[in-house]
Amino acid sequence: MKSIIRSSLSILLLLLILSAMLVSLKITPSGLLHTKLEIRIVISDILISFLRVTIIAIIAWLAAIFLGKLLHQLHWLKIMFLPAVNFIRHISPFAWLPFALIWFGLGETPAAFILFTALFFPAIIMTTEMFEQIPVEYIEEAHICGASNWQKYIFVELPLLKTEFINLFRVLWGLGWTTVIAVEMLGVKNGLGFRLLDFRYLLQYENMIVYLIIMGGVGILVDYLLLRVITYYKI
Repeated sequence: MKSIIRSSLSILLLLLILSAMLVSLKITPSGLLHTKLEIRIVISDILISFLRVTIIAIIAWLAAIFLGKLLHQLHWLKIMFLPAVNFIRHISPFAWLPFALIWFGLGETPAAFILFTALFFPAIIMTTEMFEQIPVEYIEEAHICGASNWQKYIFVELPLLKTEFINLFRVLWGLGWTTVIAVEMLGVKNGLGFRLLDFRYLLQYENMIVYLIIMGGVGILVDYLLLRVITYYKI
């Protein structure tokens, strides 16, 4: 019963926020329902943005797990590189937009660069801390049993941290999904962000609202599915 009440309150809050947006833009619900959007284009934009975020998130996730292990294993490397990583992590990804345009021009390359920068450096900090939180007893027991460093990494550390790693990917994907809109304004010819920019120039606010609803809905769906995966591995 409590879960039903909470869900109802959440839906009511979302409806209130949506209503406030419609009122501020002087858009009627009927106008929102009669937007002239091609389903084919909408689906294409969703898939393209989803693939951009997912591919870069996977690359940043895997690279951060590998580098996080190195920084944890090699103390001198951690002392050398972690301050620089932490420095870059605190720079907004949007601050890199003009530099990305100068270095790579327009198109997919600067978009991938901004996304990767936004995801990779925070992930390094998180993975390094994850490896440091592994109980020493497990590592010592594996060492006593004759396991090499590679075997400890594959058969001890990765299984112990599997739920944390999946949750990390969940966080990275969500961060990438919120970043991709600005990224897709860097000269790409498709995606949710590109279409939103197009709608803004054409003053098609009804279409913008529909795309915002789509973005939020896709984000909630992916987040829910990843939470289900985390729950499965915790059992």
